[in-house]
Amino acid sequence: MSLVTTNQALADFCRQAIEQPLLALDTEFIRQSTLYPKLGLIQLYDGSRLALVDPLTITDWQPLQALLAATGVTKILHSCTEDLEALATIGITNIAPLFDTQLAAEILGWGGSMGYARLVEQLTGEVLDKSESRTDWLARPLAQKQLDYAANDVKFLLPVYQRLLAELSNSTKLALLLAEGQTLMARRQQQLPAEFKYLEIKNSSQLNSRELAILRELVSWRYQYASSKDLALGLVVKDAQLFELAKRKPATAESLLNIPGMPVRELRRHAKLLVELINHAKTLNPEHCPQKFYHNEKFAGEKVVLAEIGQAVKDAAAAADIPASFLATRRQLHEYFNWCWRVSDQERNQLPVPEFLTGWRGAVLAPFLTLPAHIDN
Repeated sequence: MSLVTTNQALADFCRQAIEQPLLALDTEFIRQSTLYPKLGLIQLYDGSRLALVDPLTITDWQPLQALLAATGVTKILHSCTEDLEALATIGITNIAPLFDTQLAAEILGWGGSMGYARLVEQLTGEVLDKSESRTDWLARPLAQKQLDYAANDVKFLLPVYQRLLAELSNSTKLALLLAEGQTLMARRQQQLPAEFKYLEIKNSSQLNSRELAILRELVSWRYQYASSKDLALGLVVKDAQLFELAKRKPATAESLLNIPGMPVRELRRHAKLLVELINHAKTLNPEHCPQKFYHNEKFAGEKVVLAEIGQAVKDAAAAADIPASFLATRRQLHEYFNWCWRVSDQERNQLPVPEFLTGWRGAVLAPFLTLPAHIDN
C-alpha cells in the first residue's frame, strides 16, 4: 500500500495499472453541509499494487481520467452513485466498463442495498473493521488505522468480483449489469433543469395549479442558490417547508414565521426574496402555471396509473428473469410518470427522456409499457 501525493506518482501508478485487466476503485469524501461531496481520498487496487491517492495534493488528473476511461480495464466499485459524484468534482465523468458489486448482488437476487462489509463477509469470510466510517477524510495527516480502513474498501473488491462474476458468467445478467454501469454514468448528464425540480418534491402532485407555480419558483431558486454557495439543499430550506410555503402563500416576511421548522437564520437572510417569489407566482396568468396533471380526459388517476406502471415493471422483470428492484427504482418510476402526465407537451421536449425508455431498461420494458396516446412514439 502506498500513499500517492504527487502528480508523478499518480501518473506512474496509472501507466502500470492500465496494463492490468481489473481495477478496484473507491473514494472517501465528506458531505455534511455541502451540495457537492468534498473528495478526501481515492483508493485504487490493480491486483498487485494498492494506491491511496491524496486529492488535496494532486493537480493533474489526466492520467487517472485516461485509466478510468480505458475500456480494456474493468473498473469495480461498490454502491458507486456517490463515488461518481465525488469523482465528477475532479473532472472524471467517464468510467467504462463499470461493474458495481452491490448491483451485481441485487441482479442475482441476493437483495438490494447490500453493504460492502456484509458482501465481503458473505463471499470471502473476512470480517471488516468499520470503526473508521465517520473519519474526517479532509483532515491531515490521516492515521495508519484510517489508511488501513480505506485500503480495505478496495482490497477485497477483486475477490468479491471474481465470485460474483462466476455467478453471472452463464447469464445475460452480466450484460445488463455492465449496461447499467453506463446508465449510472449517463445519469449525471441527464439532470432536470432547475425550473422542473419541483416535480421531485414529495406529494407535490397534491397541490393545485397556483400552488405548483409557487413551488416551482421556490424550488428553482433554492437549487440555484445552493449550487452557487455549495450548500446542502436542506440547509437552505427543507422540502417540507417549501411545500408549506406553496400551500400557505404567506404575503409578508412576518408570516413566514408561521411555517413550522423554517430555519431562523435562513429566514432572516431570504425572507424578503421568498415573499417576492411567492407574490410573483401569485400574479402569473393561469396558462403560465403548471397543471396538476395534463390530458385529464385520458388520465385514469394517479394511483391507478402508478399501479399500472408498477405492474408493467413486475411483468417485464419476470420475463427478463431479473428482480423488479433492479429494473426500476421508485425514482425512475416517478420520473416516467411525471414525464408522461405532469408536464405539458411543449415542456416534455425540454426534459431528459426517462430511463424507462432508454438503453437496456427501455428494451426490457418496451413490450410491457404502453406509452400514453398523447406522446409521440
